[in-house]
Amino acid sequence: MFDKSPIGIFFHDKEGKLIYANESALQISGMHKLENILGLNLFENLNLAPKMEELFKEGIVKFQSLLNFENINNDCCNLENSKKTFLDWTVSLVDSGFLVQIQDISESKEVQELLEESEEKYRRWFEDDLTGDFIATPKGKILECNPAFVDIYRFNGLQKAIGSYISQFNMSDWINLIDRIKSEGKIQGYQSWHRQPNGNEIHVVANVVGIFNDNAELVQVKGYVFDDTERKIAEESLQESEEKYHRLFDEDLTGDFIATIEGEIIECNPAFAEIYGFNDCKIATKWNISESNPFDWPYMVTRLKKERKILGFQSWQRRYDGRKIHVIANVVGIFNDDRELVQVKGYFFDDTERKIAEDELTRSKRQITEILDSIKDNFVALNPQWHFIYVNKSAGEYFSVDPDDIIGRSIWERFPEFIGTTYETAFHKAMENKEIQHFEAPDIHTDDQQYDFSVYPSDEGISVFWRDITKRKKV
Repeated sequence: MFDKSPIGIFFHDKEGKLIYANESALQISGMHKLENILGLNLFENLNLAPKMEELFKEGIVKFQSLLNFENINNDCCNLENSKKTFLDWTVSLVDSGFLVQIQDISESKEVQELLEESEEKYRRWFEDDLTGDFIATPKGKILECNPAFVDIYRFNGLQKAIGSYISQFNMSDWINLIDRIKSEGKIQGYQSWHRQPNGNEIHVVANVVGIFNDNAELVQVKGYVFDDTERKIAEESLQESEEKYHRLFDEDLTGDFIATIEGEIIECNPAFAEIYGFNDCKIATKWNISESNPFDWPYMVTRLKKERKILGFQSWQRRYDGRKIHVIANVVGIFNDDRELVQVKGYFFDDTERKIAEDELTRSKRQITEILDSIKDNFVALNPQWHFIYVNKSAGEYFSVDPDDIIGRSIWERFPEFIGTTYETAFHKAMENKEIQHFEAPDIHTDDQQYDFSVYPSDEGISVFWRDITKRKKV
């Protein structure tokens, strides 16, 4: 009776392993030999798994489902099954383990209605899907597609789309896609530029699956595409912008860098590496810039916390190789949401040569000033516009002014009493004719004192020396 029963019966031991099945069970489940499935674990049936608690509590569970042994992981079994077989399951607890009874109810009216309802549901999903779904031949001929596919490729209706060739949108790309499907079976996130029938280019992203026959030959291609042209254009624009600014960063002659507030270099450009004596940026990013001047860096960070950015910060520093350099920097603080300084972005350039020349010029000017101030003769320098550019102490006493008070002032405006005198005549000859002038004249304010004047022209104006010769003249 057990072997001849039209109901499929499986026996499983207490561990869930299959120990016996009758002929009906083998036929219903599409299996040829019992030995091929012995040991199959009942607990790996995904349809039963959610009902295990009920089974152990009530001693029996009933449910209906499609036969699908693909969900049962048992590499030792060679199972043949029909995915469209709909079964009625009864699983019972018995003393020796589990009794499983199955009946094929695929032909029943209820099942047919269920399958029709399921087919209609999936058809609605297919029609309403915003992704462009299609089925095509390996040559690219569209056999079936949904409205979203029609809209993506701008066909004039579904009938225009069916029968057309998707391969014509990008022939070389389609050939490459087919070759990959033959070897990989399915491809996710495949990106490609396609030309619509109206000539416009769009960028699509697709998931494609190959459908193969029993001889492992590709017979159809099932695909799901969506138009991401806007995103792709934005991505390429952003990438182009990033590349442009990256080139500007790399080619900038200013030393650009980003560092932690402790001075650890996070990123820098080649100019920065060269300024501080490194062969490349990779080595520079392992360095701490605060080592270049342990006093200036904390001071600069403190200022950044208050001022957020500093322009024209100057500092004497030591490169990685120990050489002393002078840098001028613009630095900007990078703050988090709590307004805490977390990074320092800087733009440095090496102006050591200029600084040395400037310091040398300053020393030279200071030395000349000290010399000119130390002599007893009166001395002034006038530029071509007749403005005082230097007045020594003796000349200041002569004019009864502080030398700094007349620097930048016109001699004719500040001392109009010189106009129409020997002084004016001699000064103009020296300035305009580039001729040295010597003359003697009384004090501009009194005739009691006599002075000897020497006027020397140059490209920068004239220099005037004069000394008191009153005693000599009296003698």
